[in-house]
This record gives sequence, C-alpha cells and structure tokens, in this order.
Amino acid sequence: MINVTSGLAFVPYTKVPVYSATKAFFHSFTLSLQYLLQSKNIEVIEIIPPALNTDLGGKGLHDAAPPVSDFIQAIFNQLQAGKTELTFSFSEVLVKANPEELKSAFQRLNPS
Repeated sequence: MINVTSGLAFVPYTKVPVYSATKAFFHSFTLSLQYLLQSKNIEVIEIIPPALNTDLGGKGLHDAAPPVSDFIQAIFNQLQAGKTELTFSFSEVLVKANPEELKSAFQRLNPS
C-alpha cells in the first residue's frame, strides 16, 4: 500500500489549513497502518513530496521548486532501497527536523 502525504504534514502552511491538516492526519494514519499491518506482511509506504514545479495551486506558483522528474527518480531509488518513508528535498529536511527546526520552518513558511 502506498500513501501520499506532504511535507505540510510536518509544518502546516496557514494559507491552506485544511490541506495541511488532512496531510498530517494521513501521515499519522499511515504510521498506524504500518504498525497494524506488519504482522500480516502488508507493507505500507509513505511518499512525502515537497512542493514541486507544477501548477498545483496556480500557474507559476511553484516555478522555483524542484522538477517532478528529479522527485520521481529519488522516489524510485528509495523504493529500490527498501525504504518505507520516501522523502525528497525540503520534505526530507522536515521529516528529520527537531522541534526548533520545525518552528523555524513554520515561521519561514508563514511570515507575519
């Protein structure tokens, strides 16, 4: 099973609170499924993309973000390596961040 969440599961973007909260829920749900299904030999994989250079949210909004092709290559490499938490770019930073780093990322993403 493969679930797709978002880096916003770890640091919400206040302009899209429902989207961020839904991704946080799905991250938590995925962790629970991984635990519950391990005894049944069902692998649950979480893909945690960052913002990518797409038109999601509006044309030109993510032009400075990494290209989708780089993301796809990184995800396939991690799948081949047997990882179950697949990250890339800024999402990888957020997944590995400590509480102070998450607070700083929140402030950068949501300036006053």
